[in-house]
Amino acid sequence: MQKKKRSHLIFLMVSLFVVLGFVICAQGQWGPAGGQQPQQQPQSHPYTQSPAPSQSWTPPSGSGQGFGDALGRFRINLPTGAVPVGATYNFNIPAAMCQFNIMTIAHDQTFQMQRQNFSNMLRQMGATIDAEQPMDVNGRPADFIAATMRDQNSGMSMHSMNAFISAGGLWVQVLGPENNVQQISQIFNSALSGLQF
Repeated sequence: MQKKKRSHLIFLMVSLFVVLGFVICAQGQWGPAGGQQPQQQPQSHPYTQSPAPSQSWTPPSGSGQGFGDALGRFRINLPTGAVPVGATYNFNIPAAMCQFNIMTIAHDQTFQMQRQNFSNMLRQMGATIDAEQPMDVNGRPADFIAATMRDQNSGMSMHSMNAFISAGGLWVQVLGPENNVQQISQIFNSALSGLQF
């Protein structure tokens, strides 16, 4: 039962990591430019159907760039003009009961926005920020954030250690049970020391 509660809390923390990344990437890629407000669409009555849009999308001709899944599950030819925005990698370390996550974001402005919003989003979710300070990762400036989140239903606490490395738009996170902080810290430091740019 305890293992199920722990995996549920790890899933919640990883979901926050992934969802936050996708939301911020989407805002940076498709949000209003230069502070412009999006145009309001006329609202229709809930029981009526809006007319179908007059323009239809046709796929571009020719094949785009080839892309292979990191786990080797698939390969795909991306549509012509597809531009990389970000990538997320998630690893489980069962022996240490930890989750290791990496996100890279191509747009500096989007990365900075994500970094600035991260602490506040954690606080809004009820997490405690244990540390927030600058750090150096192999000669590159970074921001370190450590946080603890308690699941109100199970009483389990999860601890996460995060490094936001501005040069390269890289976010590294290790999280696991709060009572396992020493191993979380060791894995976090080991991962950062082995990071190559």
